[in-house]
Amino acid sequence: MGILGTLAALALLTLQDKAPTEPRKPPLIATGWDSPTPRHFREGLEAFERWGVFDGTTLMPTRRMKDGGEIDARNAFTRDAWRWEEFAGALDDLKAASPKTCRENFLMLYANPGDVDWFDDKGWKEIVDHWRILARLARQGGLRGLLFDSEPYTKPFSQFLYRAQAERNQHSFAEYAIQARRRGREVMEAVKAEFPGLTIFCYRLFSDMLGLLDSGNLTQALEWDVYGLQPGFVNGWFDVLDPGVTIIEGAEDIGYRANSAADYDAAFTRLKLRLPEFVAPEHRERAGRQFRIGQSLYLDAYVNPPGHGFHIPRVGTTAAARLAANTASALNASDGAVWVYGEQARWWPGGGPKAATWPEKLSGAVEALLRARDPARFARDLVRGHPGSANLIGKGGFSKTSAPSAPPEGWFAWQDEASHGRLISSTGRVELSGFQEGVIGKVVEVQHGRTYAVHLRVKSEGRGVASLIVAWKSKDDQWTAHARKRQFLPAGPPDEDGWRDLFGVVEVPGGATKLVFMPSATGQSDAADRCWFSDPGLFEISE
Repeated sequence: MGILGTLAALALLTLQDKAPTEPRKPPLIATGWDSPTPRHFREGLEAFERWGVFDGTTLMPTRRMKDGGEIDARNAFTRDAWRWEEFAGALDDLKAASPKTCRENFLMLYANPGDVDWFDDKGWKEIVDHWRILARLARQGGLRGLLFDSEPYTKPFSQFLYRAQAERNQHSFAEYAIQARRRGREVMEAVKAEFPGLTIFCYRLFSDMLGLLDSGNLTQALEWDVYGLQPGFVNGWFDVLDPGVTIIEGAEDIGYRANSAADYDAAFTRLKLRLPEFVAPEHRERAGRQFRIGQSLYLDAYVNPPGHGFHIPRVGTTAAARLAANTASALNASDGAVWVYGEQARWWPGGGPKAATWPEKLSGAVEALLRARDPARFARDLVRGHPGSANLIGKGGFSKTSAPSAPPEGWFAWQDEASHGRLISSTGRVELSGFQEGVIGKVVEVQHGRTYAVHLRVKSEGRGVASLIVAWKSKDDQWTAHARKRQFLPAGPPDEDGWRDLFGVVEVPGGATKLVFMPSATGQSDAADRCWFSDPGLFEISE
């Protein structure tokens, strides 16, 4: 198999009458201390969407009291009685908002103050009603679902900690776990009646407890854990859960400290494989289908100083560059949602003149998130916005040719032994025809950890795929980092002459010192199948 062998399946799929479905990255969600109320959501939505990087946000529900005051209604684990009429203003604001890009939105629901004992029937009647009301508000307000945060913020209360319960001396941990399951059923029955098919997005669900699975005695370990009663509560969800409901594990603490693709990949694998172990055996198959893995990033960790409990090391580059790389890694290792949390600055308008925006607090933050979320768009804007940038391919690209049938000077040509295509070089362009599998290529010296934008113009006639492949070589000229090889295809309609642009972003993996830039033709049958390449570009992204 040649150096393009791994692309054969893709080429064959592309040649079918029905193209494969485009992969969809998980939504990127903004959340944090500046999460808007429904009124601020309506008023600030246009400004928020101008950042151009987020698919959604979290919203803080509010109640309007008899005196006209507006109060926070996130804390649902309380005995306070709520009335649906108190949410009329919030619902009006949500209905009046018209999001264009910010459509993956979640209503916040916190397990605080958490001072209602699991055996308190009267208190739990109110908690269930709070879930019912917030689910109704989310559905009627056009939101995706609920953001459930089980972290205890109101000391000394802690809803899921056994020893914090008022009646712990009257009931064993096992009895509390059974009661938590009962309450979970009650909550989910109320929720599904109001919002069938919702998504429940959790900052943290079971990710903090993964280590308990290997303790040798999970029940005993849960008895002393701050979230020990949460598996019982979620078991109650699954007792009555509709198959259309999605539950996203947000992996808060894991993502807040992650600083590499390996960190995020390992988190995804471990969570995907082991989360179902926290629910009853009869629910595990369904849990495997309905659990989704989210990933998190803590923006404050990118501005905190070294030595702080939450600090992301720069690894020889800038904070924004680490944010870009880690966000890309998180998006690639999630099938749920990726959420960006911050406390020291804001994305939403408001907060007074002293309240900094995140781009003011963290220079390059917007560009970093855009680069991760839409690298092709980022590369396009970079190349077109800085036409004088140094092109590492070299001046002229394909302009120097020694013979029409030879690759341009400084380039090599390769095709599979079963391929008998024809190469024609002319000023500024290269034509490949009849290639079953082949490339022209140029090797460029690069540095580990640096990031580059790539560009190429392509034109095709007949069958086959014209693309750009970027692969890697080590210092001793051996192919390396095979899993980090990338293929880029043009997007969008051709211009009047049939040319299309392709753009992409690549980061140099460990062990690689050379980038191999390879315009590629695959799947051509005969000389009538042709493609042309021009304007090759490789640009280092300034960090």
